[in-house]
Amino acid sequence: MSREDKKLQKHFDERARRELRKAAKARVRENPAKTPRQRFDLRWTDDEDFEFENPVPSKKQIHNDGPSASATAGLVVEIGVGFCDVLSAGQRVRCRSTMDCAIGDNVLFSTERRRIEQVLSRRTTLSRTDPHNPHIERVIAANVDVVVNVVSVKSPPLRPGLIDRYLIATGRSGAVPLLCVNKIDLLASAEELDPLKPYQELGVDVCLCSAATGEGLDQLAQALAGRLCVFAGHSGVGKSSLLNALDPTLELTTGLVSHGNERGTHTTTSSALYRLPNGAVVIDTPGIREFGLWAVSEADVRRYYAEFGRYTCAFADCIHIHEPHCGVKEAVATGGIAQTRYEGYIRILHSLSQV
Repeated sequence: MSREDKKLQKHFDERARRELRKAAKARVRENPAKTPRQRFDLRWTDDEDFEFENPVPSKKQIHNDGPSASATAGLVVEIGVGFCDVLSAGQRVRCRSTMDCAIGDNVLFSTERRRIEQVLSRRTTLSRTDPHNPHIERVIAANVDVVVNVVSVKSPPLRPGLIDRYLIATGRSGAVPLLCVNKIDLLASAEELDPLKPYQELGVDVCLCSAATGEGLDQLAQALAGRLCVFAGHSGVGKSSLLNALDPTLELTTGLVSHGNERGTHTTTSSALYRLPNGAVVIDTPGIREFGLWAVSEADVRRYYAEFGRYTCAFADCIHIHEPHCGVKEAVATGGIAQTRYEGYIRILHSLSQV
């Protein structure tokens, strides 16, 4: 492509983007009640004011290098590229953040400068490593009660290794795990759910449902009622579709799984918080394809594979890979431990050694 052709193409692209922005603004003017942000504000302010987990520090507690005395307390309800939205006294304020904050955070912010000044202490923290730099922590959600790992058996296919990683991260976060299996309407037989048995045997709550048919949604709603939750998982598993099924007024954008590579598309591009009719507050997060574990050691991994502790090894510090007379490896060979769980364990240990 010549230089002139490139300039012309750039001109057309910019013009197309301007037209898209104009069309979006026109839709908002025509029907403002249909925008997700306004819908959230109206629904939230219909209830009682949000009670913050952490008290606002007094002026004596605010240091010279800390937040200003006029800082306002708020709750981070949406995180996107270059912005975060804070809910305070029924009003939603868009801020820029000069520090790492996450959706669900209780913060102090400046209403004048529209900037986050302090993130208050967190009750729970769901984190992962930065996809581009494993030495940087990325907080997915803060102060949640339940981490809902949404998966599907088909379209996209089940990834037990990713489930294992979420269970470890959830264990470290201090929240409770819930495994939500969506799209069960696509299954031809009950045997296709067999890969989930190891998690049920571990005592992890498993909810089988379908956003398309409504099956199992009552059980899911009951598990979420009155709790602050985060929906997390692989791209294309239907996190936003489940939220739409639980509350049709949300009208969140959803996408289809590619038939070529059976991968989901990144339809949700920012993390946002929604309140459901049953009192549940749910954080919807963008789908991921890889999940790096933050600040997890080999000893931590062995501890979170709880079923390994049922078996005795010849060495107290056995890592269940190369050592002889390993009870865990014998259990895998005899079917006492699921092969997929052991393979996931090996992959996680290998990934830790690469950091």
